[in-house]
Amino acid sequence: MTLGSSTQRGPAGNEWLVKPVNNLTAAGSSQGTAYVIPAGQDGSIFTTVASGTGALLPVNGIGLGEEYTVANHGVNALLVYPPVGGKVGNASTNTGYTLNAGKTGYFMFVGLLQWTANP
Repeated sequence: MTLGSSTQRGPAGNEWLVKPVNNLTAAGSSQGTAYVIPAGQDGSIFTTVASGTGALLPVNGIGLGEEYTVANHGVNALLVYPPVGGKVGNASTNTGYTLNAGKTGYFMFVGLLQWTANP
């Protein structure tokens, strides 16, 4: 996690505390049409997740070791995609990571469009 704007962080004096963005809606049916998580929005809570929809991890404006927390409070699995040409863990290039309903995933950027995940 990197320091960001005060709108994305917790109370003054604790800039390391993530202030999540709530009530997000997963989108699309592919990597190219998924909800785009903007750089700096390191806490995302999806409450509406239709079957087959997803979210796309950021490609620009992120640093090595930066972490993004994605919570799935929807009723269906959420597909969390890497940027185009990227990977999450040992999955194939451009493959979405399945984050089951009621689960939270922690994604870390490890360089060269590569992300690691901890469900």
